[in-house]
Amino acid sequence: MGFLTPNAAGEHAVLRTFALQQLAQMRTTVTGLTDEQAHAAPTVSELNLSGLLLHTAAVGVYWSASAAAAPGQPELPEEMRADLSLDATIADRRPLADVVAHFDRCVALTQANIDNVTDLDALVPVPPAPWHPEDLTHWEARWCLAHIAAEVARHAGHADIIRETLDGKGAYELNGDAGHD
Repeated sequence: MGFLTPNAAGEHAVLRTFALQQLAQMRTTVTGLTDEQAHAAPTVSELNLSGLLLHTAAVGVYWSASAAAAPGQPELPEEMRADLSLDATIADRRPLADVVAHFDRCVALTQANIDNVTDLDALVPVPPAPWHPEDLTHWEARWCLAHIAAEVARHAGHADIIRETLDGKGAYELNGDAGHD
């Protein structure tokens, strides 16, 4: 998938395309890196590229599974039941090849989950979290799919800065290196 998000027709297709595009952009940020570079935190932040990949993979799976299961609870793979907070994922030191393989599996699962969303109006229960307003009880499935694109895009920006700090390569160049237009 290239740098420019492909055109799509219809709300579901547009949400799917934007979510998958942002995940594809996340993946390009580690093109050609070593394990050491992927785990490096070259800015004043503790963020690193491998941790951002793991976190955004979890975002895709969780929110797409939630949308597909609405109004029920999502069924998540065992590996997605661990602590997948940003703090936990940036501390994960597995080899980059393993991170990318995990990311690719999660993107495939995210895509399958999105494809299984049949009702964008379906109500998705709000999971307990201290940052959610107490009176918020649900989101629509469409919100969950939009949230994937929004959160991954935010972290893709972080990833772009980290990658440019590591070796000066930006998103346009990395898309070319990854074989994208």
